[in-house]
Amino acid sequence: MMLEKRVLRLMVLAIGMLPVMAGCARKGVGPPGLPPGATVESAGMAEIHAKAAAAVMAAPPGVMEEGGLVGVLGGVHLKFLEAGPHEVLLPIPQLTGTQVPLFCAITSAPPEAAAKCRVLLRDGSNAVFVVRLDGNRDQEIRLEWSSVVLLIEAPGAPDLRDPERYLNATACVQSGAKAVKSLAGSLWPADGRIDRYAANIQAHIRGMKQEKPPRSLDAEGILASGANWICTANANLAAALLRAKEIPARTLAVVPPISQRLEMHRIVECYDGGRWHRFDSSSLHADIPMKPWQSVVMARTTIADEEASMKPRMGSSPGAPYGQELELLTPGVTLWGDDFFWTMSKPLAGFEAGEEAADLARGAWELFLKTGAPAPNQIESAWASDAGDFIKALQGRE
Repeated sequence: MMLEKRVLRLMVLAIGMLPVMAGCARKGVGPPGLPPGATVESAGMAEIHAKAAAAVMAAPPGVMEEGGLVGVLGGVHLKFLEAGPHEVLLPIPQLTGTQVPLFCAITSAPPEAAAKCRVLLRDGSNAVFVVRLDGNRDQEIRLEWSSVVLLIEAPGAPDLRDPERYLNATACVQSGAKAVKSLAGSLWPADGRIDRYAANIQAHIRGMKQEKPPRSLDAEGILASGANWICTANANLAAALLRAKEIPARTLAVVPPISQRLEMHRIVECYDGGRWHRFDSSSLHADIPMKPWQSVVMARTTIADEEASMKPRMGSSPGAPYGQELELLTPGVTLWGDDFFWTMSKPLAGFEAGEEAADLARGAWELFLKTGAPAPNQIESAWASDAGDFIKALQGRE
């Protein structure tokens, strides 16, 4: 699956480079108006990343099967087409009702290439790194990041924000299209249960047969193609089918804690009974709803992200929502090489974290978003083996 996705991405990157180089990127494609954010403290960051990367690589391969701590790594390989400075945007693990990042560290090779890094909430909810890069034409740069995330078994608080905003048709989630509405009608269960409808959508996508090569990753495009091996397209189609039946739905970019190196994975959330429930439209996980420990959420797609999806962006396929992997905010820099973007997540420690542990971790993360400086107790808590040690570390006790 990942090989075919890589081939498609490289193909679209080559097609899309000319209009972007002509000036599309200079105008700023995607949601504008990034806030200033907090400058990430660079002192000691390389050591934090090295320790986290070593811990993840040393952990035995496995699949997360309960709540607890997971380690997440990622990297990107870039090349300057023009001398810097340039800026790129990277999603990082998010704070959700069932997920709390403990820290996120970032490094570059060569070290001086990352002139400045900010952490900010780009749309009021999605935490990202915005990295200013400096260097010479033809210089290659590698960015690597690491994080340890607490996954909580108990469901989070109900999301009372306006879910109706996720009912509208958009550029890549064409819920009003005739073919989408017709398919939605054929998949709708007699009892009207949303979980069974999600299962029908999952089964339909799993059984699709490709009739022609995909040209874009939007719901209509992938439905016409029949290609079911691209998780972004599958998620767009699933969200469109849900919205066609007046069910609020959004897509998520996630890293599955399955100890496999891949790019990014996309799943779907639908709103039912006052809560968001996840399912995997590509059937990597069959559970409906998915368990909280089956994915590390990296980005929650907004309506603005979806509307930007069909506009030319260097490094992104048409139909890919904005802000899901890497965004090149300025022209003159491009993805490079065979290993241009990757992520991996491994289980580190399984335990049930209570509300006290979760609240302490949330407070520490929110402080990091404001200051850009991880506290020593945040870093120490990442290496806990049980809930007791985790709480002691966050409280700064021996």
